[in-house]
Amino acid sequence: MTRDADPPRGRGRRRPDSAPCPCCASAVAGSPAFVHPAVPVLLNVLAPTEEAARRAPARRLELVDCPTCGAVFNRAFDGVPYGPDYFVDPTRSARYRQHLDDVSDRLAARMERSPTFSVVDVGAGQGSFLAHLAGRLGTRVARAHGFDPAFRAGQAQLPDNVGVTAARLDAAGAAALDFPVDVVVTRHVLEHVAAPVPFLASLRESLAAPFLLLVETPNVAHSLEHGLLHDFCYEHCTMLGETALAEVLGRAGYDHVQVGRAFGGEYLLAFAAAPGARPAAPRPTPPDAGVPRAVPTRLADVARRFVPEHRDRLRHARARGPIALWGAAGKGALFVHLVDPDRELVSTVVDIHPNKHGMFLPGTGHRIVSPEEARRRTVRTVVVANATYVDEVAALCDAMELRADIECVGNRPFTRTARGRP
Repeated sequence: MTRDADPPRGRGRRRPDSAPCPCCASAVAGSPAFVHPAVPVLLNVLAPTEEAARRAPARRLELVDCPTCGAVFNRAFDGVPYGPDYFVDPTRSARYRQHLDDVSDRLAARMERSPTFSVVDVGAGQGSFLAHLAGRLGTRVARAHGFDPAFRAGQAQLPDNVGVTAARLDAAGAAALDFPVDVVVTRHVLEHVAAPVPFLASLRESLAAPFLLLVETPNVAHSLEHGLLHDFCYEHCTMLGETALAEVLGRAGYDHVQVGRAFGGEYLLAFAAAPGARPAAPRPTPPDAGVPRAVPTRLADVARRFVPEHRDRLRHARARGPIALWGAAGKGALFVHLVDPDRELVSTVVDIHPNKHGMFLPGTGHRIVSPEEARRRTVRTVVVANATYVDEVAALCDAMELRADIECVGNRPFTRTARGRP
């Protein structure tokens, strides 16, 4: 998960083999498109030792793609034991901060008729998006409050008009708010929820008032188009495309749904209106809803090619010298778990966040180092786990004179030969 929210989620109930699609309720028959017997449950919980990393909890993936709405869900999902050691913080990336600017500006444009407005963030993590929003929009954000059970008050630095409650949003929490709610935000939460329709409906019912809803979630079409099997981690039990997200919002009782792409297409950004206080019954699935947007590559095709093709690419790169994977978050951790489980090809993992240096990835036990240490190790190839950051990574490598070839994970090979390599 890319993400600045520690999600407010816990254990769930395993979906039965005959479960309908959680987004459009259509029957989904046939074998899973991809099965892995044991992937790390929590990719963003790093270990202090290699031994502890290798013992990280693992569970089964059974990825099923819905032919009606295009969603992909994990049929074997059985909940996630989130705790205080769950750590996600992409805000040190300039590219990611640009994305937060974009989301803030899009929200401001939608609220152009309101000189000031208040915001509630469900799944707020440490309140970083609300703090960014308040800094970006200034006095337009009158009040902002987040809800997240994983909130750690001692580590948060928030503006005076921003607060976070270390709990899930429910009717009692909504009643305790001392301001009218104009906007509800939930970012990078929906993909962690096994039943997205009831979750989104509960927000509307708890607040019992009209508001503008902003939802941000990974775009499954982007993952399939770019051949990114390592996007489908255990935590992401429900991956949606534009059709599926619109269907979920409609079934949850929201009106005026608009879904678009953000962050280079990697994410979806949806706006919808909560019509009022009274709960609405979920919409029945219309009979002609079975025409999703065309996806050039199906999940089964991505799964069949991903591991052998990337192992082959890593073997060729390893012949030139040591390889470093750039990105010690969910994408990077699952990539090495799938492609280099025995640490035969990737020498080390690089991350810019100092809290990760010296730690180990769950499952494989790859050690995480700083960019400076990677340069001292004379890394010859840098593999970027998320191609969205490739320009930023290349600029950092150039600035510190890390003379390494740069490649990206995915089915669209990108290679930049090192500048000034002897």
